[in-house]
Amino acid sequence: MEITSANKTALLFGATGLVGSALLRELLQHPAYEKVIAPSRRPLHQPHPQLENPQVDFGALEKWSGKLLADDVFIALGTTIKKAGSKEAFRKVDFDYIVKSALVAKAGGAKQCLLVSSVGADPSSRFFYTRVKGDTEAAIQELGFWATHIFRPGALVGDREEFRLGEKIGIAVSNVLRSISPNILGDYNPTEVDVLAQKMVQAAQGVTGGVQVYGARELLVDGE
Repeated sequence: MEITSANKTALLFGATGLVGSALLRELLQHPAYEKVIAPSRRPLHQPHPQLENPQVDFGALEKWSGKLLADDVFIALGTTIKKAGSKEAFRKVDFDYIVKSALVAKAGGAKQCLLVSSVGADPSSRFFYTRVKGDTEAAIQELGFWATHIFRPGALVGDREEFRLGEKIGIAVSNVLRSISPNILGDYNPTEVDVLAQKMVQAAQGVTGGVQVYGARELLVDGE
């Protein structure tokens, strides 16, 4: 069941990233939202009558507790170990900043949290990346939102500003395998960021509480 319209406010963390920018576009055109608050380090330079863009220091995000009032929070923060420079710096973004964002949103009245995670996320994973993702999922669930939606996309397909060779190779190989058998990759299917954004916003209009987890096979273009 889905709510088709409401005068809601969305809080979006990570609006400058690949998924976040797609989410921002989707939220600003969706009839359920009369306001979108997108905190960022630097101005988005994207004027829109429904958009508020406060500049924040993610290292001191707790200062905004209770000041960002919203119904639904979308968290699309994330980096890579290579870009962050170390495992510790990666965890600061993909765990600390995400959990702080959720806490600030909850203090501002958010009832739903929609989190972009990753395929393979597991607190007991052998791999640091997916272990951190699993730790983050667990921490978000413990916050007790009325509804928590966790999205685990495969390799993201979209126009990045940065070039990631490994990701490009993975997507190319995936496309070959899918041409042989569309279901062969399961939750390791590539995920188009625009489709992910649409599915996330759609999920936020539901009337079912609790924890919902969406794998890449559920994030394919409808009809595939």
